[in-house]
Amino acid sequence: MTFRSLNECRQSITENDIYEAMKKIPGYLDITPSDCMELYRVAFDHAISKLKNAIKADQIMTRKVITVNENATLIEVVKKMADNEISGLPVLKNDQTVVGIISEKDFLKRMNDDKRPSFMRVVLQCVQTTGCIAADFNNLVASDIMSSPPLMTSPQTPVLEVANIMDKENINRVPVVDGQLKLVGIIARSDIVQTLC
Repeated sequence: MTFRSLNECRQSITENDIYEAMKKIPGYLDITPSDCMELYRVAFDHAISKLKNAIKADQIMTRKVITVNENATLIEVVKKMADNEISGLPVLKNDQTVVGIISEKDFLKRMNDDKRPSFMRVVLQCVQTTGCIAADFNNLVASDIMSSPPLMTSPQTPVLEVANIMDKENINRVPVVDGQLKLVGIIARSDIVQTLC
């Protein structure tokens, strides 16, 4: 059950439901159904707030992260992504600090002269021109196309906050870093979905 469906549950309880529940409690209650409804709403919101902040990034992150060095050739990057069947990965400096992210979107942007890159726009460009529009990839390294600076999070960030970052920025993964910006894990959108549903 998602937090959204829990909130829908909260909205579906009526004063009549409260009245019927009150009748099942033995003895006399000195409270009106509307007072009870308000108490219920406050308690429900408090419980949801606790749930939203209870799960932290380090509890759901993947600890073994597939990465590339900022000087890796794009051929190496593409091969690593294809071999591991992933759509993006963190880019690290030699000291293991995170300096960027490379995703399929970065490749699409590089291969497409349109401001709204998509796979079909790349295909359209390929069929309308001669030669491969990815030919210059042979001369590029990870730092040439990565998105930087990357959005990152700490291990103690609430998962719901990470989910909000992903939604707001329209990204599919967030590196988890320690105080020195060293990679300790990664959270993918699928990790969030599994946790909150």
